[in-house]
Amino acid sequence: MFLFMNREMTALEQSVERQLELGERLATCAEFVREGKISADIGTDHAYLPVYLVQKGIVPAAYASDINEEPVKSARKSIARYGLDEKIIAFTGDGLEKIPPDEVDDIIIAGMGGDNIAAILGEAEWLKNPRYRLILQPMSRASRLREFLFREGFAILSEKAICEADRIYTVICAEYSEISVEYAEYDIYAGRLDAADPNAAALLRKQAGILRSMAEGCAARGDTAGQEKYRRLAERLIMQTKGERYE
Repeated sequence: MFLFMNREMTALEQSVERQLELGERLATCAEFVREGKISADIGTDHAYLPVYLVQKGIVPAAYASDINEEPVKSARKSIARYGLDEKIIAFTGDGLEKIPPDEVDDIIIAGMGGDNIAAILGEAEWLKNPRYRLILQPMSRASRLREFLFREGFAILSEKAICEADRIYTVICAEYSEISVEYAEYDIYAGRLDAADPNAAALLRKQAGILRSMAEGCAARGDTAGQEKYRRLAERLIMQTKGERYE
């Protein structure tokens, strides 16, 4: 579909190359995109991320899709404004249904809930191939997304917590593993976050608070086993933020 992706950049493209900057959330997603690979931004936001990736020369071409027509119209306007019509294709589509598996390498899904992201991934069996990299930024329920990834055989390569507009998010980089992915319940809540990072530590403390609430709920129902399980998970998360070893 990209007949012109190897041509030289036009004067218009060069003139706007430094005009688009991303917020911390999308910029972190961009950090995980591999150079020279074709990316697909699912649930695109004005196509800002694909435009940025092409402008910076990180990717030669990109797809931008959304289930609704209005975001796609906005994406096409951005693409035209930056003179990238021949390098970025925008279209409506439900999840990954219209993404050509043979023409894409890195899949970006940012700005959705963890359950929604998991549902989209679950509809694309072709993603179970180490060729593809997943860059995922859940707005909520990151633990549910991690659980899906582990259960379906995806390995989390890296994870980074970032702060934007006084809210902390996580960005997950994953790919399918040809060997069995081993994980414990703790990994679902802690992910691959580096507790030495202040943003990650804050996110882990927040998760610990959620687990404490779950423990209290179990206690109210008389579920002592559940209460103890979630209490221990919360305690372990807090100890991780302090650099202490959980026994």
